[in-house]
Formats: sequence, C-alpha cells, structure tokens
Amino acid sequence: MPHDTEPLAVFRVRSPGDLIDLIPYLLGFHPRSSLVVIGLHEGRVAATARADLDDIAASQVQLSDTIQLVVGSKADQLIAAIYDNGAQIGSNGSTITHGDIIRALGRLADTAGLRLVDALLVARGRWRSYLCDDEQCCPPNGTLLAGDASVAAATATYAGLVALPERSDVTALLDPFPIEQREALEPLIAHHENSAAGAILDGRSQRYQRSLKRALFAAARDGDRALFPGQSGSVPDEDVCRFAVALVDTPIRDAVWLAIERRQLDGRGLWREIARRAPQPYDAAPLFLYGWVCWRDGSGVLAALAAERALASDPDYRAADLLLGAVRHGLDPRRTPRLRLPRSA
Repeated sequence: MPHDTEPLAVFRVRSPGDLIDLIPYLLGFHPRSSLVVIGLHEGRVAATARADLDDIAASQVQLSDTIQLVVGSKADQLIAAIYDNGAQIGSNGSTITHGDIIRALGRLADTAGLRLVDALLVARGRWRSYLCDDEQCCPPNGTLLAGDASVAAATATYAGLVALPERSDVTALLDPFPIEQREALEPLIAHHENSAAGAILDGRSQRYQRSLKRALFAAARDGDRALFPGQSGSVPDEDVCRFAVALVDTPIRDAVWLAIERRQLDGRGLWREIARRAPQPYDAAPLFLYGWVCWRDGSGVLAALAAERALASDPDYRAADLLLGAVRHGLDPRRTPRLRLPRSA
C-alpha cells in the first residue's frame, strides 16, 4: 500500500471497452456468467459489485441487494455489465439476451436515485451496449475487446493489480492448510501462550509486547518484499505460532491495524501465511488484517472473503464484523476516514 506522499494509480476510461478491460482488475478475477455493477461518484469509481446470473434469475432480491451495495457508496451514476459467453447479441438493444435484467436494473436504479449511464453485454470477446442503438458506435455484432493488449490492462498490471482467471482462484488464496497440519502447530501455540502469560506474571509484559511488535512489523515488511500474489512463503512454524498468539492480544493487533491505517504497513504476505496455517481461532486476527488491507486497497471481494472466514473461525470477532459491514454497505475506502482505533475493538 502506498504512503501518503506516493501518487495513486489513475485509470482513465475513455470508452466502454476500456471499462470492460478494467473490470477484472477491480474484482480481482475475470467474471463469468455474472452481472457487474459499478457505481460512479463525480466521475470516479465509488463501488463495484458482482452477482451470479443464476442467482439473479432465481430471485429479484439478489438484484436489489446488488444495487444497495452501490447505493451505500453514495454513487449517483451506475454502469452495468453482463458477462455471458452463451448470450446472443441481437440487431437492437431490445433483443439482446438478458434485456429483462437490464430493464429491472434500470427501474431499481431510478428508485434508488441512481442514473443508469450504460449497460453492456460481454460475450465471447465482444461487447455491445443495451442502451445505444447507433450502429456507428455500437455495431449489431458488437465491438471486439482488446483484452490483455488493452491500455487499461497494462496500466492495472503496472500498478500491481492482479486479475485471476476464476473467482475460485480468489477464494483459494485464503484456503487453509489441511486440518492435520494446522493442528500439529497447537503445541507451539500453547508454548507461546505460556510465554505471554509468564511475561505478565513476571512483570515484564510491556517489554515482551515491544519485542513482539518489532518482530511482527519486521516480518510483515519482509513478507511484502518476498511474497507475490498467490504464492506461499516460507515463514517458519515458530514465527507463525508466535505471531498468531501475539495478534490475539488486542493492543498488538491494534498497533498493526493503526500502522495499516497510516499507510505505514501492508503485510498481506504475512497475514495470509498465518491465516492459512494457524489453527482456529488464531486465524481470525490475521484474516481480518488481510481483509482490511485489501479493502483499503480497493479489493472488496477479498476483503469480504477474509472477513467472512474470520467470523466463521470466531463469530464474536467484532473487527471482522465491522469490515464485513463496510464491504456490504458499499463504503468507498478512499472516502472513508482513517480510523482512530478503540482499545476494545
């Protein structure tokens, strides 16, 4: 995550094709059989939400819920894209496959105070607008996408964004190690729990915490340099357990959280390693931290996944509940004020 003095990447969208090329990087994966809605505020992306076409076909509630994610971001305009390689592009907007979804979406957008700027169908490497019937800019057979050769894709890649092939590849990033491997670390976990308790009993808890924080911050920064998206690092079991136990301590967790909020630390490589390898509920804190960094970096999909898994491990983990609420209400991480952290979060 960049520091405040570093410029943020700016993606200039000049055409619907540019936007479609950028969507996989906004989501973190290439959507299939999906509706993607993008909320705009003052010409900038404020929120991105996705739903399976099968879910929308089964229930209009899913479509309404998807719109509400955008409404929470205070967007005033909406762009929709339907991805379906089995769809047919007709000779005019009314005959394009899934036109009923777009019409329902338009009605919901009006009710929510959003203006539907454009709606696009993406099928077999081409796109076509549902709302434009000018054959000069929207030919009946659609417009060929630039794909990986696009300026948007090159800019996103240069900025460090990744678009994985499938949504399942995204969820696999946080898949835990086999249960027997995680349970094998429980003796080490117990050892570090005893060390923490001993430091309190001996009156050296503050010195112990300072030492842990220094080691934790150093390992997080080393992980940022060494680990790449999708890779597993080589964090020793000893450190996985020591840091997993440390992050259960709210003041230590909050010190890390505050460093993330100040753009002093990212740490996703380390948080992911601990989350995947530590036994429950010691995975909850690193899952939350991973999700929070992802959310602040604009990846709502990974943020929600991490928060959901943290809550599955520890249903009472309030910080993860806060994160999940921010994602589900479509809060724009760029416009959401940096937090002053309560000690009891």
